[in-house]
Amino acid sequence: MTSVKALPAIGAFVLCLLSAPLSWAWAEAPKKGQVAARVNGKPLWADEIYQLAAQIAKGAQTTAEATWSDALDQAITTEVLVQAASVQGLRVSESEVEREIKEIRSYDPNHPMHEWLGKTDPARVRQELRRSLLIEKFLEQRIKTQISPAQVEQYYQEHADQFDRPPMVRASHILIRVQGGDREAARRRAEELLERVRKGEDFAQLAKQYSQDSYTAPKGGDLDFFPERPTPVAQAAFRLEVGQVSEPVESPYGFHIIKVTDRRPAGRAPLHEVAEEIRSILEDEQREEAEESLIEELRAKAKVEIFMPRLGNTPQKQP
Repeated sequence: MTSVKALPAIGAFVLCLLSAPLSWAWAEAPKKGQVAARVNGKPLWADEIYQLAAQIAKGAQTTAEATWSDALDQAITTEVLVQAASVQGLRVSESEVEREIKEIRSYDPNHPMHEWLGKTDPARVRQELRRSLLIEKFLEQRIKTQISPAQVEQYYQEHADQFDRPPMVRASHILIRVQGGDREAARRRAEELLERVRKGEDFAQLAKQYSQDSYTAPKGGDLDFFPERPTPVAQAAFRLEVGQVSEPVESPYGFHIIKVTDRRPAGRAPLHEVAEEIRSILEDEQREEAEESLIEELRAKAKVEIFMPRLGNTPQKQP
């Protein structure tokens, strides 16, 4: 899925198209067909930028007049990136757009992108997703990150407090879900599997074969390390010693058999445990700096004409 962080303009531009009440607009909306700016001769329509400005205003508890310049700047950046990607010969296929639509449909119904998909004209959906994916391809092609072990170690030393950890346990589980409201049947099935564990059968193999947690079952039920928290599984795990197995534990998901496989005391995580986490942080920072530099370079080369620097004014000149 397209990274909104990586694409500061297109993410907001897509979300602005949600059919939300424009209660933060206040100023009169521009007329359809009015041009707010041009990028290398391509018009940016004022009514679309107004929608973006109103959406930004809604989140910031202000008015579209106050956010108009930010919205216009985002729309210009988006168009500059789309044009640069096209010049590079990059294309987005129909199958790529379909995959993106399918992924959005898998989101929670209350997710803004899921709402947008349901309320927006399908042709417009495809157009905006195509632009988003095109920008993503362009940035991936142009921006490469490289982080050295020395940079990782330096970050670790300079941000040591960031890696303080509470006590943690590592556990695996076998989940038996309640089917058709029959809790007792699920409990009995969990007890049967617990008995097999106690007789010496391999816990991980039983989890792979019988656990109804589709995410952890292929990993032998491994939940990885986690801190103490107020959930039935975590509370039960923290009462066990390494190697111990719990009685069936009921949760909203069903009945769990839990085995603790490791423990970590409170303390600072060693560098080798957090190196990948640090690398990811540094790559994000490096990528963001590179994107800002690239966008500045592309905008400097583009012919950008702005006709409506402020909302509510007559264009400064006829486009």
